[in-house]
Amino acid sequence: MKCELTYSLDVEAPGFADVTASVARIAGFLRDHGISDPAFLGEFEQAAAEALNNAVEHGCATGPEKFFRARLHLRPDLVELRVLDPSDFKGWDGPPTLPDDPFAEGGRGHFLMSQMTDELLHENEDGRHVLVLRKRWASGTWEYHPGQSDQVLSEMTDELVASYEMISTLLGLGEWLATAPGLKAFAEGALARLCEVTGAEVAYVRFEDNGALVNIQQWGACLSEPPKAVPVARGGVEADVFLTGNEITLPAGFSAPPGDALAGIFYSGFVAPVLFKDERRGILLIGKTTPGIFFDAGKLKIARMVAEYLGIVLMMSELQKRRSSEDRALRDLEIASQLQLSLMPGEFSEYRGLDIAGTCRPAMQAGGDYFDALALPDGSALFVIADVMGKGLPAAVLATMLRTNLRAVVATGETDPGKILHMINNLMCPDLIKLEMFITMACVWISPQRDSLRHSCAGHLLPLLQKSGSPEHIDEVPGGGMPLGIFADSPYFPEVCELKPGDRVLLYTDGIVEACDPSGALFDVDRVKQGLRRSLSERSQPSLNALLAEVEEFTDGAPPSDDRTALLISRTL
Repeated sequence: MKCELTYSLDVEAPGFADVTASVARIAGFLRDHGISDPAFLGEFEQAAAEALNNAVEHGCATGPEKFFRARLHLRPDLVELRVLDPSDFKGWDGPPTLPDDPFAEGGRGHFLMSQMTDELLHENEDGRHVLVLRKRWASGTWEYHPGQSDQVLSEMTDELVASYEMISTLLGLGEWLATAPGLKAFAEGALARLCEVTGAEVAYVRFEDNGALVNIQQWGACLSEPPKAVPVARGGVEADVFLTGNEITLPAGFSAPPGDALAGIFYSGFVAPVLFKDERRGILLIGKTTPGIFFDAGKLKIARMVAEYLGIVLMMSELQKRRSSEDRALRDLEIASQLQLSLMPGEFSEYRGLDIAGTCRPAMQAGGDYFDALALPDGSALFVIADVMGKGLPAAVLATMLRTNLRAVVATGETDPGKILHMINNLMCPDLIKLEMFITMACVWISPQRDSLRHSCAGHLLPLLQKSGSPEHIDEVPGGGMPLGIFADSPYFPEVCELKPGDRVLLYTDGIVEACDPSGALFDVDRVKQGLRRSLSERSQPSLNALLAEVEEFTDGAPPSDDRTALLISRTL
């Protein structure tokens, strides 16, 4: 069933918290209507978040009007998001490129949206700016099938209530229908009662399964044993009822065509389609194996109602199976989250002369942030932090792959951060390009004497270095380069800094600096620096806890829109 679905959001005086909620609603709508590919959803969510962020930060900043309107269109060949804001923006100049400065106001969102969609357009509607994102399906076309949405469940409940009342009145099956433990048990009881009330001597129900009508349950004995499965493509009475959705009456003495599955089964009968909301699911047959009075109109009505209810119970059974499958998937995601966090270090006692604390707080059950610490054979130490584009299970899987590749590279004996990034990029770049994803990463090596550090960066936030001699002065450690997965064979050059007793280095991800308060203001780097100044006299773990508590307080406890990860390293001797 091909169609087009539309979902709308109108938000007045929006803040960045509204962006998170709106993206969640958009993603939920897509999931409820059959879009289940996690890679597709993750990329479109990220692009939608950038588009709505752009409307809030820029579209509402130039005039008195403060709003955005988002229209989502789900079509057979693509999904389209139209975001209208009150500005008269005409579009970006030049091709989308990732800015050198990760905090630059322009360019980053343009680059991300262009990477994660197939079309990025700017239109004008009554003098207002409209940003259009379009993303096509990787293969085939989308077709709408009723899914797990509350609307479908509500409609199904209404139909169940109406059907229950009719069947309860006609057959007195209410108690059994409400208490049957499963599909086959219900079918057995319903067929037995149907035969009792209508006078049928045989009844059976078949449901479609992989192109065949399969006998799920039978009551009574036929004149000859019917086949267990009837291929729909072979034709015949049962196949005709299933394909057309029209019932067929087989009067006394009817003669089935040669090869028909009903040949010699009974003396007279009635075949009704089993449907759910006009979707063909199978057939119900009642028959008589001895001559006698044929079923009257009231008894045929009872048979039709049982067929209708069988369709509903089948849908309920499938829904329960899907829910069980989803529960397993959620459990798998929970295990993936626990596994991901367990792979990050939680204890740092082996690092002589260093006081270390690290934490990762995913925005979802599993996230794309990652940090690690490696004590090297020569007494030096290597510290890394990374952020995989996107969130959820796909990002977590790539973060785990990154960890594996990092340790494989370090096992070769390489300690130079620039060369480590270069080797990891060459290992992962082909896969990342195929997936249209990238990873930012910072890598810090500290000498065995703890008197110097070398740093190299792949598009990540630069580490902050706080000197004990002048704690108010906090500098970014230089060493920038392209994110992993953008270009193969990208060069990365390390920078060397002096490290004295009491000096501290903070590695962190953008989930901290891009955390928003209720008004939409960012936590930003300056607040991170202020937090470091306030906690200079404390050890690394209390200091890091205090910083993340400040972020939590700043956002008023709102759920994070991105993973928050940090690694704080202090020289103690």
